Amino acid sequence: MGITNKILSLFWKKSNSLKANSPLFYPWGGEMATPTDWRSRQYMELYGEAEYSSVWVYACVKALAQAIASTPMVFYRDTPRGREKLPAQHPLMRLFWGVNPLMTRYDFWEASVIYLELTGNCFWALEKGDTQGLPTELWPLRPDRMRIVPDKEKFIQGYLFDVGGRSVAYSRDEIIHLKYFNPLNERWGASPLAAARQGLLADFYAVLYNQKFFRQGARPSGILSTQEELDDSSFRRLKAEFEQAYTGAERSHRVILLEKGLQWQSVSLPQKDMEFIEQRKLSRGEVLAVYKVPPIEVGILEYANYANSETQDKIFWTKGVIPRLKKIEEALNTSLLPRFGGGIFGEFDLSRVEALRENEDLKSQVAERLVRSGLWSVNEARQ
Repeated sequence: MGITNKILSLFWKKSNSLKANSPLFYPWGGEMATPTDWRSRQYMELYGEAEYSSVWVYACVKALAQAIASTPMVFYRDTPRGREKLPAQHPLMRLFWGVNPLMTRYDFWEASVIYLELTGNCFWALEKGDTQGLPTELWPLRPDRMRIVPDKEKFIQGYLFDVGGRSVAYSRDEIIHLKYFNPLNERWGASPLAAARQGLLADFYAVLYNQKFFRQGARPSGILSTQEELDDSSFRRLKAEFEQAYTGAERSHRVILLEKGLQWQSVSLPQKDMEFIEQRKLSRGEVLAVYKVPPIEVGILEYANYANSETQDKIFWTKGVIPRLKKIEEALNTSLLPRFGGGIFGEFDLSRVEALRENEDLKSQVAERLVRSGLWSVNEARQ
């Protein structure tokens, strides 16, 4: 049983055979592991698991994850005849089509992109199961449970994955770590949401205000005042009667009947004076800008027409999706694929992306002209 499968067993039962001082758990001495990143958990909760979740964070991250998960990756080997696709029975092909027993290929890429876009980090655990020591399973691990063990010479000594009150150790070659550059931390990636934190906070309070507005009265808060002196019992009676009669969205807009001497004075701004909608649009725009996702990709059709819809689709792929695909390609080509032999590399196949079809047609025409002119060989054109 591999380490990752042992992690799964910890989710379902407590294993007495795994002791905290076992070599499986924390086999290193010297350097202390970094603490788990509490912000990663908060960023992950924005995806929809908390009361302060953001619909625009969910929509942007989901759009990116679906686009990348829907793009097939093709693996090649460089040969004297040019690059050739790997056969279906190659161990690398089996790895990426099988991934792991609990996930499809689509699920794997979707989870990986969601972790990366929410927290700035994605960790893949490699399970080695064949006689050659090659990985046979890939598991995306939750970043909020991961700790990094630093090393003065190797920079990173290993990784600790916290689950079920235990820390499961991974060596350096058992983890592939994708991360966004963090100018303040060389080992831990920066979440894209860090740049939009203030806007997300403002949007959360705007939504919270709106909820309380309707829940508690759908009318501005105010003061009941009187020139007469009220005893405690009269004060409690008036307060209870007023809240019972006028608090709550279903009791809004009723005529207020006041006893002799009582006056009502509003003390809060109405929503139209607070630019409520404009504030929410501003927060939405910040999230879309951080992720480089055009409005139409998350269902905002306010200014959409046929012409700019095609342009927005193209921008989404060229500015948002393709740079992320290149990042993943380089991580795999550098850290994983060399283990399967020399000259092996992978690329995402963009030929079926409708938004990029015009670009592909243009490239084909240019390549055809270069081959006819003798400037390119057929193999160069294929590449």
